[in-house]
Amino acid sequence: MGTTGIRTHLPGLSLALIIALATRIAWVAFVHPDPTDGRFDDTAWYRGAAHFLSIGDGYVNPFVGTPTAGWPPGYPFFLGTVFRLFGEGTMQTCAANIALAVATVALVYAIGAVAFGRGVALGGAVALAAWPGQVYFASLTLSEPLFTFLFALAALLMLVAPQSGRARGAAVLAFGVALGAATLTRGQALVLLPVAVAFWAQPLRWRPAAGWGMLAALVVALMLAPWAARNEQRLGSPVILATNFGPNIWIGNHEGATGRMNIPEPEPPQPERGDMTQPEFEVAAERLALRKGLAYILLHPEEQFRLVPLKLRAMYESDATALDWNSRYDDGYYRPDGIAGLLRGMANGVWFGALAFAAIGAAASRGAARGAAGALLALALLWTATHLLFFGDARFHYPIVFVVALFATRGMAACAAVARRAQPALLRRYAAA
Repeated sequence: MGTTGIRTHLPGLSLALIIALATRIAWVAFVHPDPTDGRFDDTAWYRGAAHFLSIGDGYVNPFVGTPTAGWPPGYPFFLGTVFRLFGEGTMQTCAANIALAVATVALVYAIGAVAFGRGVALGGAVALAAWPGQVYFASLTLSEPLFTFLFALAALLMLVAPQSGRARGAAVLAFGVALGAATLTRGQALVLLPVAVAFWAQPLRWRPAAGWGMLAALVVALMLAPWAARNEQRLGSPVILATNFGPNIWIGNHEGATGRMNIPEPEPPQPERGDMTQPEFEVAAERLALRKGLAYILLHPEEQFRLVPLKLRAMYESDATALDWNSRYDDGYYRPDGIAGLLRGMANGVWFGALAFAAIGAAASRGAARGAAGALLALALLWTATHLLFFGDARFHYPIVFVVALFATRGMAACAAVARRAQPALLRRYAAA
């Protein structure tokens, strides 16, 4: 992008960043969820784990105080650092979320400029800045804002690496670092690696592209190694990322599975505790759930015809899930009465409208299927397919909303172009009549 282009779009990008900042500040001024109010969910876990990290007690289960790898460490370590530097509290968490969201909007503009051009890039950035389902997450102690920032950063580095000339090696290394940080926050980030290799193979050849991929994978492995070594020491097993992997597989794949997070009786299988410590029991329970979940998939392949559509529906049926996380499913949480329905309708209206325009944008971009736009589409599809191994939840689509925003903007531009071409013909027909 030339200097003139940057100057031309700087006011628009600045407006997008201001919108992202203002909408999220307004939201956190309106709602005040507190992870310490007695709730027993992911927000309470992350807040408690970050607290113990900030005071130097290490990564421990906040409910029982023993060493853990229950969730990937990226977000607890990030939030613990925020607490250590700026004090512990909900406002510090919200401020960090807002800063990450604003930075993500800037990254999405850069991704859009590479994949579609500056016009679509600006439209996608403005859309993401004001996207209701994204704004509602600003008040939550959840990993989505951090992960999406890291995921978008890695995606941008993936796209610019082939254009980096002599700095290609540095760009691939930077991609590996961003991908490693994203993986430490949420393991599904690894879907970027095969997409990157396939994308890099287009301007180059498969052999150098595979070499770049192996270099990036090595960087990721080096970043995961200290965490695995810590787990070997504290848990008695080199857990690569987290001990929630097995239970998540089982939740989505067992007798009576619904395709959703809800867990019917019986709960995930538990091993005999015997004389195991709590960390050892945590690892044993993860492995047992993993074995049983994978065994169910292998022994009941026909069940996937029932479960896959249910998981897809659960993953994409709503963009208002953050409203429920904020309220802890309390119908009386939002005041005045009726505003919750308005907020939900606004989020889902934007979501389904964007999906429709994104489908048009994907069709309009079919000529660029082998380019950056195709890589983004492949990333969204592979992201979706990966989650079908687990269970469906509307939270899971949050990190790829930026892809939807860019393709939706491309779709709106395509519709506008068709309307402009049709207008002269309509005017001529009207004049002739």
